[in-house]
Amino acid sequence: GLDLTSTGTVIVAQTDARNDANGKSGTKKHGLNELENRPFFNRISLITPGKVGSKPGIRHIELDPKLPAQPTPSTALATPSAVATLPNSPLIAAVAAGSDTLFTLNTTTGKVISRVQTGASPDGIAITKSNIAYTLNAADNTVSISKMDTSGKLSPAKTIALADPTPLRFKLGRKAFSTAKASSNGTFSCASCHPDGHTDQLIWVLDTPIVGGGDQIMPRSTMPTRGLQDTMPFHWDGIPGDPYGGINSASLARDVKPNSDPTRPVTSTRQLIDSGLASTMRDFRDTAKNDEGKVGHLSKSERETMAEFLLAIRYPPAQRRPFTNTVTKRAMRGFELFHVLGDDDPGKSSPNVCGDCHRMPFLVSTNTPGSGMDAPTWRGAFDRWLILPQGRLNMVVFDFYKDIAERGAPEEEIWRMSWGGRERFNPVWNMVTEGSTGYSGTFARQLTLGSDGHKAKQDSKELLDAMEKSAKDGGTVLKVTGTALLGGKAMPLALAFADSGYVDAETGKKWTRAQLISQAEAGKCVATFTSYLAPRVQADSPQPAIWSPGPLEVQRGHQVFPMLYPGNLSFTLSGRNIQNGASVYVNGRRVDAEVTRTSNEVSISLRSLPSYGWHLVQLQNPAGLFSNEYLIRIEKDAAAGGVNLRDALLRGDNRLALSLLKHGAPINEPGDDGSSAVHAAA
Repeated sequence: GLDLTSTGTVIVAQTDARNDANGKSGTKKHGLNELENRPFFNRISLITPGKVGSKPGIRHIELDPKLPAQPTPSTALATPSAVATLPNSPLIAAVAAGSDTLFTLNTTTGKVISRVQTGASPDGIAITKSNIAYTLNAADNTVSISKMDTSGKLSPAKTIALADPTPLRFKLGRKAFSTAKASSNGTFSCASCHPDGHTDQLIWVLDTPIVGGGDQIMPRSTMPTRGLQDTMPFHWDGIPGDPYGGINSASLARDVKPNSDPTRPVTSTRQLIDSGLASTMRDFRDTAKNDEGKVGHLSKSERETMAEFLLAIRYPPAQRRPFTNTVTKRAMRGFELFHVLGDDDPGKSSPNVCGDCHRMPFLVSTNTPGSGMDAPTWRGAFDRWLILPQGRLNMVVFDFYKDIAERGAPEEEIWRMSWGGRERFNPVWNMVTEGSTGYSGTFARQLTLGSDGHKAKQDSKELLDAMEKSAKDGGTVLKVTGTALLGGKAMPLALAFADSGYVDAETGKKWTRAQLISQAEAGKCVATFTSYLAPRVQADSPQPAIWSPGPLEVQRGHQVFPMLYPGNLSFTLSGRNIQNGASVYVNGRRVDAEVTRTSNEVSISLRSLPSYGWHLVQLQNPAGLFSNEYLIRIEKDAAAGGVNLRDALLRGDNRLALSLLKHGAPINEPGDDGSSAVHAAA
């Protein structure tokens, strides 16, 4: 957070990460002890403009004692996140989000004058001319109000709750995630490294086992806590929240036992929390235990609600998904390159296929053969620039900080390094920015007609077409608000799209689209069309997941995608979090199809085939979230797909296998790995 004084000094509320004190190469100082439970310095910084051509002056005011002295949790000011200056005064007011505190500070002396408790995780502040301070408290959705006198002394804050439909357990979980009470000295929280469930983009040495053959703990880049559902385990090394066990990066010589239950994902996030509170969040001299006897701070109920909250954090809607909800041809090519063709190098007999490890549904897998590494999700790559566990591609290939950081770390350019800069592989980036995270591409689109007095433009009509189609499909809910002249009087509009028309829920009056447009063009109506979320997308409704039949987490070589052709319109997938009555979408549009669901599989029968080539299939829970995309291939007939008998048997597609046998397919024709149809059948 920042503000500007009347004399032109910039005041910044900030933290400064101390990962440079953690993990020195070639030394034995490679653990959490060197941090002394102070991974961040909490600061107010003053930046004074210099003369033209000279550097500005920078001064840091430390809010906590300088090491080796330590604050107590009651005196620490964790994660300063917003600041407000006072006219012609050295006084400022600021909030410490992790400490739930509003405080005042004299920038001349560097002394804290006064402090009061606010609601949970304050991250916004405003001060009126009469010196009343308002803070917005994000974690519990409240506003705190405090009066400040001329000396900077604050009155006890009055806190007002705002309307909020969020289930209480998730709000409590977010409070636990955001509070610095989780750390021994109260200077940082879980959210310090994972702001808003994201990542600090830094590299740390944590309390993980030393990798086999080495003498130091390997540094690891921070991973997001977004989208954890169905992506266990939660660590590069496959250690915290591991319901599967097996090899991991730190213990290749032996299998590791599972530490959570794959049928209850909340047990994995709870194990992750317990592990972090006992290590990263705890001073090595702190012997505290909570009310259930577990090492570290936060009570049993705080840990349990945080475990639920972590599973509910989702990725935001796809950054570049078109409003039609149909991905571009370039993104479609990206899906094919990522999951089918791989690096696509001319003459390369066995291309490296990203999707073999970054598997559907959520582009992750565990226990990589040979290294034990967990393949992290590619979702959200448009918001992360560290590649590989130590970010080493960012550092080794070129001078990262000189060439990239000063240009704002353009993520697309950075991620191109992971495929060696080969231009033909660039459509993968479009796959990343357009791929579904559970929401229709039409969600949150908005169009206003009548505000400029002109006829609706063609692109406006195209957007409105897409908004109405999405509402008919059940992907979004379309509403209209505005004002219309009725009987010479200006009357408010509050309409909902239904049955190809717009209905006023209060009066029952119906409008057609043509009426709204003509009235808007005549200057008698201003109407804003907005596509809202479908109604059944609560925090405890996970995104549906579909993938090639078999275990969710296991690396099993190339993913085998269904090939459909006339007479063969059905396929079976593994699935999870799919509700009865789910709808089928092909290329972002709802299609007529039958869905048969069992406990861990879903069979889909299309009524008609799309055009030849690759297509993306999704399921949508009734008025709920969309699944990930899944590839299917449409061919003119079985032989045209170039599929051999072995492939058909591996797919479990007996109908296709019989058709190939009827057309003389050789039984002993070897596949890429040398195995034949006989082996596949066995």
